[in-house]
Amino acid sequence: MPALTHRTFLTVLSAALLLSTSAHAATPAAAVPASCGVTLDQKAWMFQGEQGFYYYGDELSGRWMNRPWNEARAAFVPAAVTLAAALKAHGVTLVLAPVPPRSFAQPHLNLQNPTQKAFDLPGAQGFYRALVSDLRAAGVPTADLLAPALAQGDAGVFRQDIHWTPEGAQAAARATADAVRAAGQKAGSAPFVSLRAGTLTRQVQDQPVLGQIQMLCGLTVPPETYSDYQAVPAAPLVAGAGNFGASEGTVRWAFGPVATVSFVTASAGKVTVNATFETPIAGQAVEVVSGGKVIDTISGLKLGENVTRAWTVDAAAGQNSLDLRFADYNGGQTSFAPGDSRPMAVIFKTLNVQGSGGAADLIKLQASGDLLGGAADTVLVGASSSLPSLNYAGFLQTELSRRIDNVSFGGAGVFSSLKDYLLDEAYAQSKPGTLIWQIPLLGGDDTAESDLRFITAAARGAGAEVGRASGAGNARVTVPGLTAGAARVRVGDPATRTVTIKVTSDQGTREFRVTNSERMTHRQEFLLDLGGLGAVTAVEAAATGTLDLNVVK
Repeated sequence: MPALTHRTFLTVLSAALLLSTSAHAATPAAAVPASCGVTLDQKAWMFQGEQGFYYYGDELSGRWMNRPWNEARAAFVPAAVTLAAALKAHGVTLVLAPVPPRSFAQPHLNLQNPTQKAFDLPGAQGFYRALVSDLRAAGVPTADLLAPALAQGDAGVFRQDIHWTPEGAQAAARATADAVRAAGQKAGSAPFVSLRAGTLTRQVQDQPVLGQIQMLCGLTVPPETYSDYQAVPAAPLVAGAGNFGASEGTVRWAFGPVATVSFVTASAGKVTVNATFETPIAGQAVEVVSGGKVIDTISGLKLGENVTRAWTVDAAAGQNSLDLRFADYNGGQTSFAPGDSRPMAVIFKTLNVQGSGGAADLIKLQASGDLLGGAADTVLVGASSSLPSLNYAGFLQTELSRRIDNVSFGGAGVFSSLKDYLLDEAYAQSKPGTLIWQIPLLGGDDTAESDLRFITAAARGAGAEVGRASGAGNARVTVPGLTAGAARVRVGDPATRTVTIKVTSDQGTREFRVTNSERMTHRQEFLLDLGGLGAVTAVEAAATGTLDLNVVK
């Protein structure tokens, strides 16, 4: 491939941008025809709103944890009070951060659609405010995340999936930090900076409505783009890599069409970005842009050829960036790894930033410790809104000047990440001073009471044994009128996800389905708090395979 001129490079880059969306012409989200909206309603329980917004059924259902809003609130508040007290007994302050669905704050609803027209916006906002008010009145520190969401408007949420944007996460983090401080938790002594590292494209798997539009209507809607924020310990010079893959220790992929090296300096001066990279694409071309000006063009690259550069720029005090624009990348004009959806353009072997304020290595990143490392005094548990890509935990670190261990995971729903953490050795060995629980007010099923009893039992700890039994398929323990305590079941089959626990007391017999997510099957452990069920005389557990039932007080 001959060397590319600047004009030719831009032509190739523009073509690559178009090709990256689909082999077919892309349709803007707002231009999807109403007939497709009807199909989504009928076949996918997804709804086409106005101005390119799409809603999922549970955002409009009027229910949480499989109950009408106010019934769910009445059940959740006393259980949260019990959980907070159980944690407080171990020196842990619980701070709640309930996340309002997008429909509560920014409803761009199509009122011609019966489901959307029936959505009760005043009822939704009333439910949220009452939930926060009730929790606070009961002594549970709780962040109001609806107020900042209303103030922020469209910028705080994605149009095509249920999550907040990083800007929405930042506003939520400020409100959450206020709740942490109101709970008496002092600011830390480890300041962080959240820098904007570049721009990312939302993965299609994170916006399932786009997949449904493709499958059901044959239309390709490009995923949304969003700002990539990263939190790093404050220093005279800090840096981050935007639209890059994760560090692999000695190498790191840069993604197309544009990857960014961002850095913040305390004072103006010369800053140098040192890089060594190679490309898997013959004829690759790279344009380097700083301050809107092209400072280097590298073209006609050969496979396996190492390129070494040192780009020195006059950096202003504050944030600066260096954009790397690639002519091609995996999934653009070339698919050198068709089974890999990542838009890989070049692979860096060296990438560091140096200035008078210090240096930052963007490949050999400083280890942050084990995912569930108990060293931090503040832990965040949550679901997909707390994943690193949206930087909610990072913004919390910036607001609170303290390290936060983020143990959230995607698909965790309301309870799973908290269950997982409270059963982990990290919690048992080093309990945090503050536990922030980010709670999605979406979804949940008829196991909600069992889930609340699970996390309460986990928070209380092991307890003294009052009875034990083992069996194949079921086990039963008789106890002498136990008014507090827990049932703890360990199963032999790691594929088991549900255990049924039957509790008999002077108030009758109740049956609970206790479930673990797929992420938690390795635990093979199921808990149920027995408080408030009367004087318990017998506990019976049933599950596939062998199991061990232990009743403690």
